[in-house]
Amino acid sequence: MISGSASYYGVRCFFLCILCTPVLSNILVVGSANADTFLPVARLPTEGENLTLLPGTHPEVDVPGGKGCTQAVAVSKLTDKPCSFIGQFGTDDAGMLLLKVLDEAGIDTSKCGRHKHLSSGRGYVFLTQSGSVSAVISGGSNIEGWKDWDDESGGTIPDEQLDEMLDGVKCILLQREVPEYVNLRIASRAKRRGNIIVIQDAGGEDRPISKEMLQCCDYLVPNESELKRLAESFCNEPLETDDYISCAKLLQRKGAKNVLVTRGSKGSTILTEDGSILHQSAFTLNQVVDETGAGDCYRAAFAVALLEGHSLQQCMRFASAAGSCSVQVKGAVPSSPTRTQVEDRIQTDLAVDMPRGDGQRRQGFAGIPRGGYKNDDFPFHIGSRLNSMKDRPELWSDELRTPHDFVKRQSTIPGLTCVDFNYPQHFHSWTNREAKAALDEAGLVAGAVCLRYPSKFARGAMNHPDPELRREALSLTKEAAQTAIDLGCSEVVVWSAYDGYDYPFTVDYDEKWQQLVDAFQEICDEYPSIKFSLEYKPTDENTRFFTVPSTAAALLLVDEIDRPNMGLTLDVGHMLMSGENPGQSIAMVGKRKKLFGIQLNDGYTRLAAEDGLMFGSVHPSMALEIMYQMRKTGFNGHFYFDTFPQRTDPVAEAAYNIQQAKRFWMATEGMTKEKMKKITAAHDAIAALELVDSALHRS
Repeated sequence: MISGSASYYGVRCFFLCILCTPVLSNILVVGSANADTFLPVARLPTEGENLTLLPGTHPEVDVPGGKGCTQAVAVSKLTDKPCSFIGQFGTDDAGMLLLKVLDEAGIDTSKCGRHKHLSSGRGYVFLTQSGSVSAVISGGSNIEGWKDWDDESGGTIPDEQLDEMLDGVKCILLQREVPEYVNLRIASRAKRRGNIIVIQDAGGEDRPISKEMLQCCDYLVPNESELKRLAESFCNEPLETDDYISCAKLLQRKGAKNVLVTRGSKGSTILTEDGSILHQSAFTLNQVVDETGAGDCYRAAFAVALLEGHSLQQCMRFASAAGSCSVQVKGAVPSSPTRTQVEDRIQTDLAVDMPRGDGQRRQGFAGIPRGGYKNDDFPFHIGSRLNSMKDRPELWSDELRTPHDFVKRQSTIPGLTCVDFNYPQHFHSWTNREAKAALDEAGLVAGAVCLRYPSKFARGAMNHPDPELRREALSLTKEAAQTAIDLGCSEVVVWSAYDGYDYPFTVDYDEKWQQLVDAFQEICDEYPSIKFSLEYKPTDENTRFFTVPSTAAALLLVDEIDRPNMGLTLDVGHMLMSGENPGQSIAMVGKRKKLFGIQLNDGYTRLAAEDGLMFGSVHPSMALEIMYQMRKTGFNGHFYFDTFPQRTDPVAEAAYNIQQAKRFWMATEGMTKEKMKKITAAHDAIAALELVDSALHRS
């Protein structure tokens, strides 16, 4: 089992290695440069409407920008070494200004074009008070200055001259504020030479992208709206789905290799050529000044980290930090952060996640001091089923529509200290950052993130017969792990309603078992700071026989997975459905230090039903032994009540569960080793029942 501090330092070491790698250059940026005019407005104008600037503000004129120029400056500042830029400029004041900015950043502009009869590019940026931006671009020389590159128009630049431009280059950054033939010409030449990474930013002119260009790109980097438009360009009709994963996969089927989608405050996600999906959350910020250059700084930082040899997850983390630095400064080029600023942002973010507490016995998981209601010294965090807050809405005076509403209601439960979220169901309407803010506001912490695979996996999640859907289920599990990190907890509970079968001869049992072993090994290795726990269940209306149907089978699986951060979450109702004595099951798992989580409830178990009744209400002697075995085996997780109060006040029900759990826990204090040895040595049932009566009466 991994302690909170060990989890933290695992994450810290994983990401800090990016801060001490020698920086490299060899990056060529081909693209646009604009002199931007910023117009501060309260909101964007509607069609036919005239707006004035915000009172007391003035336009900011000739601020250097443009996607190519911004990315080149960002690369130079992040590597502290010059990169090369190829662009086209007029000989007007704007062109002179932009070239001066690039020269002062130490960027090689010797291969740029200068045109007497063309105006330089300009951008007119509407900047709202929230920091969001919209812009109108006048391309000028960015569009008209590349005629020599266009073979179809009699371009005169030979391949040998392109080869000279590519000498020593290891990575090319492209954007779409220049003609498509420019990008295709340089990218196709780079692919012929080999060993040059091509990164295509999809931002810029709204136009289709050819299959030939897709095949030349190693990384296609759109935002969500750009991604959907590109996908629609291959369908010749609007797409009905806003699912960015589906859109990215469509582009991959058309020839794209790795698709990296930037999603603003929702972070970024990459779909790799081998089918993996990685997610990186956005950094938490108190204020956004200007988003103009954030995407460009992200892409530049990603290229820098990629060239330095870091993993894709680390590259995305570094890029996200650069983007978060950028939005706190006005202007595209001026907002480009230095290497030191990005490293400081990562360090600060790690410090926020640092374990808290005095290191004494009353430390909770993730290092957060734990305790119960009114300082009763109870040594565990306590959570309860968040979805139960939807029940009996007439007893609640506020709205009950979103997870935020449910958290607010849970915060009124005496003694409740943590919240377990379902993923992805509880994250459709808010970001990880917003969920964390809601917890902070409510005075609660995150306990765990619990996988609830959507119905598209009805034939299996990690066991699905389609390898592509198995990979998608695995990627969803990794997203849940990142969400746990963002929320400040260290546990992901995996329960699939679908990994199993209904009839004999339906599946290859050995194959399904090995698929689970391989999947959990991969996620455990990729997220060593997260404790992954399997919540088994014997049967369900969705799946008659689960691949892992019992505690013993679950332990065997954990043994084969053989990872220190892999364990089990035991649900009392599931153990009862399996015909098990929960105390014995806890003893088996706890002895091996693999009991990561416990879900408390009770039930009659009629016809294999999962009743989800209040803890200890049906089997009080079993409830007492559950607490005894957890105390004996040194349980160090948190208590979670998985109950279904459809007819009961869910707040009062959770409060009663908390009271009962504490009562049973305290009742085990007098069960000394000597007393228990005397009873068990004689197999004395009468003495055991008298012990239960005495303990519960005493509590």
